[in-house]
Amino acid sequence: MTKRRVLAISQNLDQLRRIVANLERAGAEVDAVRSVDAIQSEIIPHRYVFVAVDDGDIPGVERVLPMLRSKAHAAVVTPRASLAELTQYLKDQRVNHVIVGEELDRGVFVTAQKLLTGDIFGIEKYLPEGTPVHYVRLRDFEGRSKAIETILDFAEQAKMRRQVRSAIGQVCEELLMNALYDAPVDEHGNQVFAEIDPHDRTKTRSPRPVSIRYAATDQQFAIAVRDRFGRLAKNTILAYIDKCLHSPVQIDRKTYGAGLGLYLVANAAASYIVNVAYGIATEVVCTFDRGAKAPLRLVGVFVHPGGAEMLKEGPTPESAQGQRPDQSVPNPMPPDSARTPAPAVAVDAAAPPGDPAGAAPEPE
Repeated sequence: MTKRRVLAISQNLDQLRRIVANLERAGAEVDAVRSVDAIQSEIIPHRYVFVAVDDGDIPGVERVLPMLRSKAHAAVVTPRASLAELTQYLKDQRVNHVIVGEELDRGVFVTAQKLLTGDIFGIEKYLPEGTPVHYVRLRDFEGRSKAIETILDFAEQAKMRRQVRSAIGQVCEELLMNALYDAPVDEHGNQVFAEIDPHDRTKTRSPRPVSIRYAATDQQFAIAVRDRFGRLAKNTILAYIDKCLHSPVQIDRKTYGAGLGLYLVANAAASYIVNVAYGIATEVVCTFDRGAKAPLRLVGVFVHPGGAEMLKEGPTPESAQGQRPDQSVPNPMPPDSARTPAPAVAVDAAAPPGDPAGAAPEPE
């Protein structure tokens, strides 16, 4: 079986046809079935599987999991999903993508294209061809403030609504702070700023540049932030979102630091894509609708094969505090004093010298 062979599963024939059409457009060789029961073997031989389920049908996904290969990549397609349901779908290490509702066509196409080509970095993949992409590079708190001001001025000129600009500003702030002060690690993998008071960090330059790209279209606004360390793990993102969703008390930024930021980003954006090449770069791509705010509908975590094993278990709220992780919690990240990598930058066709587009960007 070729590496481009993909299995699509959906009981809805029209939906199945749409999924197959977009997979083929991405260059896949597609096998399609209407039900898991139609699969003849105990183990699905395909490396890539796109499975459609009804609203909140987590058992439907769990039914497929025992049939997946250990190194399979699965994507869930569903009409609607709450943030809590998204985290449940993503609990298994092989399920790294959820495509919701009207995002089906673009979401299936882009996800499949990135998986099949290995070219995972770049904001341009989520924009119409030819969309101008703007770029800012920074290394400190002052640069962050100027970058956010520049981006919000551009958003206003692009006639983005005030509420959308507010969400854009909030996400830019979280992603840039994480990239500047949570992502950096030394040669031993220890966080550079872990023992430095958050207020004092703002007086210090990040050891490597951080970059942010942004663009506006008729339908959306997009940003992509990249750090140059590549340490953000999926379980870290999920664990902090889960912690924030289910905490019986109000979440405190001093306690959860960057972890709270991950949750705030998930609540503010329409798309939340994380691209990681271990030890090289983390890129976080977020999009925002021009119209009324809609729940998060496209989530994806793409990991470059080099060093992927190192990203299977990132820090969690429990591990950051020296506690034994709760087995019921799907995935995590650490408090302000022990926060790990975070968001990242984007790469695109217009990447400046030293910031190439491609599957595994070189460190600067």
